[in-house]
Amino acid sequence: MSELAKINACAKRPIDIWTNFIYYPLSIRLVYLIRNTGITPNVLTISSLVIALIGCAFFAQGSYSDVLWGLLLVQISYVIDCGDGQLARYKQQFSLVGGWIDQVADRIKEFSIYFSLAYGWTKVHGQEERVWMYAMFALFVLYLLEYYGQIRMGKPVNRANVTQTGEPSPAHESPADGDGFARAQRLRALVPFRGFLIGEQYFALLVFIIFDAVVPFFIFVGIVGALMCIYRPVIQYIKLRKGFV
Repeated sequence: MSELAKINACAKRPIDIWTNFIYYPLSIRLVYLIRNTGITPNVLTISSLVIALIGCAFFAQGSYSDVLWGLLLVQISYVIDCGDGQLARYKQQFSLVGGWIDQVADRIKEFSIYFSLAYGWTKVHGQEERVWMYAMFALFVLYLLEYYGQIRMGKPVNRANVTQTGEPSPAHESPADGDGFARAQRLRALVPFRGFLIGEQYFALLVFIIFDAVVPFFIFVGIVGALMCIYRPVIQYIKLRKGFV
């Protein structure tokens, strides 16, 4: 097996379709390039945070050209963020501190992205309370979805078997995985915005902001995120009843 294939095998799957086909091909190659250097997963995590914050500084300027530069930096930040876990698994460099740093960095980036986009929009278009309302509601549902990903109904799950979707990997699902529900869950991996995972959020950011649609982006995230806040517990409950967890 080539080194690139080994790194690819270190990428968590299943994951959302955008991360799998857009961001992972880039992050895997990034890890390949730095695999023999002294760069650690924590260095990648911090680098991702710093780049995202610089991008948010551009967002806060409000002009379309600045926002595009910010968008580029934030997208690069997510590619690097994907790479830190891949590098950790490739080099077997795991730590509780590293996991904590990764979680904190993600929350800082989320807040900074939504705050700076709203702030930059008001600088150009004038103060509008609804913009802040949309932005903060979107941020609230994202934090709630993250909380859902940290807790589980039913029996405790080995974190080594949990994918980035917050669900057990298919090899560890229920003995009843031949029924229609299990097949639907496997097919769901091909559905865009199936759970509004982090990669789907960054792809939505890319699509909306490249067309200078900041307010529609907030509204989209708020609506889809709110629906997922209902959908995820329902699916989790069904899995519990069927013995999947």
